[in-house]
Amino acid sequence: MEYLISFFSFVPMILYTIVAILLTVIAIFSVWDAILLILQMIISRDFANGLVSVIYALLLTITIIVLFETVTVYFKTKHVEVRALLIAGLTGVVRHVLIYNVDTVDPFTLMGTVALLAVLIAGIVFVKPQPLP
Repeated sequence: MEYLISFFSFVPMILYTIVAILLTVIAIFSVWDAILLILQMIISRDFANGLVSVIYALLLTITIIVLFETVTVYFKTKHVEVRALLIAGLTGVVRHVLIYNVDTVDPFTLMGTVALLAVLIAGIVFVKPQPLP
């Protein structure tokens, strides 16, 4: 029975390692995409549309990095940092707000987005950072 328990406690570590490797690969591709978008914006001189695309790509990169940091904190402490996940969620929602066209979005979707932002911000404010042991 003890071997079974130790096996099942080892499985999450393997899965978190796989997730960390995949997030590393995705983060590298995301940074590369942001660099290409910056170069494309400079070459085309379309700064109005290019800036939105670059910010969108950079916010995706930040979200990936925060998720990666959450996984690495789990390796150190064996606990998931809730505040970091809330920050990743907030970054993701802000990223999607950038592509909204307020004229074409129905009011329920807009109010749902505002409510989600409010909940995430409240969570970030009220959830205190966990001290590292």
